[in-house]
Amino acid sequence: MASKKLSITLPGDLADDVERMARDRGMAVSAWLAEAADEARRHQAALAAIADYEAEFGAFTDAELAAARARLAEADAVASTRRRRRHSSDAA
Repeated sequence: MASKKLSITLPGDLADDVERMARDRGMAVSAWLAEAADEARRHQAALAAIADYEAEFGAFTDAELAAARARLAEADAVASTRRRRRHSSDAA
């Protein structure tokens, strides 16, 4: 995919956080921002899909929401473990 150069302005504290988070992940700020933007795009698509589903079938029940939260927590734990392993092997 072709890249497009952008010039952005961020509030100072946010810019500092972005630089720190990119550095902590061993990434260039541009790469970190691209990853964050892609995550935001996927999040918006997921919210739109949820809204479409609920418009057709009704709101999720409390039990369905609890099950979804549990699955997300499991996925977060797996992702965290993978990140820790990747960072520890990178440091070695």
